[in-house]
Amino acid sequence: MKKYLEIARAYMKAQLIWRADVFVDVILSVAKILFAWILWSILFEGKEQIAGLEFHTMISYYIISSYLFQMEKSAEISQQMTGMLRNGTFSKYMVIPVQTQGYFVAMEAGKIAFSSGIGFLATVLWFCLFRISIVHTVNWMILLWGIIMVVLGLLFMALLNYFLGIFLENLRRSVLFS
Repeated sequence: MKKYLEIARAYMKAQLIWRADVFVDVILSVAKILFAWILWSILFEGKEQIAGLEFHTMISYYIISSYLFQMEKSAEISQQMTGMLRNGTFSKYMVIPVQTQGYFVAMEAGKIAFSSGIGFLATVLWFCLFRISIVHTVNWMILLWGIIMVVLGLLFMALLNYFLGIFLENLRRSVLFS
């Protein structure tokens, strides 16, 4: 387990290399939320509720869902797997004393940890800057199950994209060589 934590930590640190990419991600997430703020402000102008939802409820939902959507970057695993199989560099993982699937899940966990930290800071900034009162349920069991579902969803997407990357590359090879 320790070796997978080291892999995750290494990939989390590796995200800092692409500073411009991180900066652009933050700017784009802030811009996306700003445009949503403007659009929802226009829609809610002169109204207390729309379909039973208040303005702060809708903005809270949008900001939190944007944050969760930004965390999921597992499509990169599929592209990376396909590229490594195609270029013949996948064999280097046969020498590393870890399971290939575990390696890629740990890699995804490192990337998610970094992007979720940056996204969390941007989200907190939005709530503080615009004085949005975060709307959430008071039932702690629902919040706990929601967090569990987010973690399981991220794991599912990472594994799905990992297996799709392998499958699509094998399918491409079978079509090319048949």
